[in-house]
Parts: sequence; C-alpha cells; structure tokens
Amino acid sequence: MIDAAAAPAPSIDPSPVDLAASTTPATKTLATIVHGHTQETLALTEDEPTIERFSTFLADHGYEQETRIDPRLLDLLRTIAKKHEGTRIEIVSGYRSPKRNEVMRKKGRHVASHSQHTLGMAIDFRVDGLAVPKLAAEILQAKWQGGLGTYAGRRDRFVHVDTGPKRRWSGF
Repeated sequence: MIDAAAAPAPSIDPSPVDLAASTTPATKTLATIVHGHTQETLALTEDEPTIERFSTFLADHGYEQETRIDPRLLDLLRTIAKKHEGTRIEIVSGYRSPKRNEVMRKKGRHVASHSQHTLGMAIDFRVDGLAVPKLAAEILQAKWQGGLGTYAGRRDRFVHVDTGPKRRWSGF
C-alpha cells in the first residue's frame, strides 16, 4: 500500500506557456492560382503547391493526361507573386496532350506543332491588375532565360513562358 501522505506532490511550473512560440507560424499565401478552364483554385505559398500537385492541377483534364511540369515555371510564379502578394494568377494554358495540341492546330488555333506545352515546359498566364507589357517586364527582371511570348490582343491577354531556348515574340 502506498502512503499518499508520503508521496511528493506533483510540481506545477507557475510560468505562463507561450503557445504562439511553440507552434509553427501559418504559411502566408502569396497568391491564388486559378485554372482558367476548370476554375479550380490553388493557394501559392513558399512551399505549396508541390511540383506534383502543380502538375496535377495543370493536367490535360479533357484527355485525362498529365506530365511533370518543369519546376522553374512554378518558381517564376512565386517570384511574380512575391511582388504582388494576394493577387490572382490565372492559368490560361498548362500541359496540353499531343492529341489536344493537334486538334487545336487543325481548328486553326495558333499553336506550335511541337509545343513546349506538350512537354510540360510551358504555361500561359495572366495576373490580375497587371497589363501584359508590365508582366513581361517583370518576367525579364526576374532574369527569365526561356521563351517569353506576349499576347495582348482584343480577345486574349496573357504571357507565354517556357523553359525551352531563350527567345522573345509578340502574338495576335
């Protein structure tokens, strides 16, 4: 039998506990990425989405095909988002299956026969509140070394970036 009177009382530390210091801070959302065709949204932070999640987000949903997106494209979106925290980035085009690309070509759309989109190496996007020339200038300031096309027509306003050879052009 244990003598309760002889057992030491549990010690209680009277100092307050700083719960904020013991938890990791919430990751700040830099921007919201919106898929222009599915309207799905994705929070863009320093760590999220992963390249795997981003690749799934940009999959060719109509043809049920997906490929790994070049991580430099996601890095570029983060660079732009850091200058415009809280903004909305709309993806106009991500991965395109070779079949979708060919269908678009046959319909007279202005797509390259061997598009970087079919390799997971290109995205077309726009940023709320940024005109196409301003967005292109920021991409160049970020020392982008791949392809950069600007499309500032009446119907569509976006930039194309890819991780292929360095080149510049304007469309429409």
